[in-house]
Amino acid sequence: MKKIEKNLLIITITTIILILLLCCKAEATGTFTATASTSLEPNGTTNLSISTSGCAGQFSVKSSNPNVVSVSSTNTFVDGKSMDPGITLTAKAEGTATITVTATDVVDDTLDYNQVTGSKTINITVKAKETPKPPDGGNTGNNQGGNNGGTNDKPTVTEPKFTSVSKTVYATGDINLRSSWSTSSSATKVAKGTELKLTGKSTEKVNGYVWYRVTYNGQIKYVANNLITEKKPEEEKSNNTNLKTLSIENVELSPAFSADVLQYTAKITEYKEKEIKVVAEAEDAKSTVKVEGNTNIVEGENVIAVEVTAEDGTKKTYKIILTNEKEATTLGLQSLKIKDVELKGFSPDKFEYEVSFRDLEKLEIEAIANEEGAIIEISGNENLMEYGEHLITIMVSSADGTQVVTYQIKANKLEQEMQSTKNGLDIKNILICGVIALIILVLIILLIVKYVKRK
Repeated sequence: MKKIEKNLLIITITTIILILLLCCKAEATGTFTATASTSLEPNGTTNLSISTSGCAGQFSVKSSNPNVVSVSSTNTFVDGKSMDPGITLTAKAEGTATITVTATDVVDDTLDYNQVTGSKTINITVKAKETPKPPDGGNTGNNQGGNNGGTNDKPTVTEPKFTSVSKTVYATGDINLRSSWSTSSSATKVAKGTELKLTGKSTEKVNGYVWYRVTYNGQIKYVANNLITEKKPEEEKSNNTNLKTLSIENVELSPAFSADVLQYTAKITEYKEKEIKVVAEAEDAKSTVKVEGNTNIVEGENVIAVEVTAEDGTKKTYKIILTNEKEATTLGLQSLKIKDVELKGFSPDKFEYEVSFRDLEKLEIEAIANEEGAIIEISGNENLMEYGEHLITIMVSSADGTQVVTYQIKANKLEQEMQSTKNGLDIKNILICGVIALIILVLIILLIVKYVKRK
């Protein structure tokens, strides 16, 4: 009796496991990845790559900050490594932006066409290339007159005598003030034009030079006479006429900006505003920048001049040849739909499609042209009696008949057996479960009968 009950328990557990395995629904198996360069310079570009494994469909692409990084298209259809259209990411200005790729209409390649969901993100940093700083001019006065600390100079043995003087003097260059009249004493560097108070002058030469005694920041210092002057030197003015940045908002310059390149080209489409925004910043904060030609934008070629005036008056002009083009319209369809049939990956410049359907003898197609007055002719979408592939042609003709564009749809009508495969599998699973349940019921009845007889 106990052995029978044990066997019955094993059969019941096994049956439950089989039912769960047969009735559970498979999860989506497809995956996808997204990659792009994570570091760009302003006006730089990188291609976004989306790859799928075991799935295909429509993806959306968005930038968290389009003013920093823009995307060329917000939607693309991906099948494996093929993207239609391809997407370019363009750096607009310094900063950071997050590119988010989201599966919007993606299914795996299993029989159930399970929906694939999720998103991938890419963080992109845009940073201008650092301009190398000019080398330090150092002690341009070369510490002449025994003030350069040269090892060949020999200090005098006796300290010179100084006569009292009271004058205001100035450093002729970037010089060193010594703590004593010896060239080997410690030095304090001061810039050109630094004001000093002259308090004494040596009565004799030391190492071939007359030394001056001065006060600087309340301290007594010594300097060779040829390194100071009674006339205040004029400060040297910068002649830097380079631009640090040059860009047009939401427009790509060609070539990419470089301080040494003076002429660029750019294109815009049907720009109707009176003024276009030009961003120009000088390398030197003391330089001034003037932009001309960026107002009253006309159709065709516009010349924008960016003039940089350095502190000393030196000028340099950067030019941008901006072409304002009419938007080119290419004859085609702006939308294409089939009633009760899914058509994936439509794009006006994609001319071939494949669909599958069942139990329809006619496909109701809704096609809308992107040009007013265009004529649309559809053939091959009726009398679809036979199973297999049917070729449907959609011809779009311009109103004047000078342009003709043709779209084709390969429509595959599936046989009834293929249509009911999934339903047949479900019925088969139910039958198997029913038979197993019936066997268990019979075993339970037999067990009860045998138990009653023994009693």
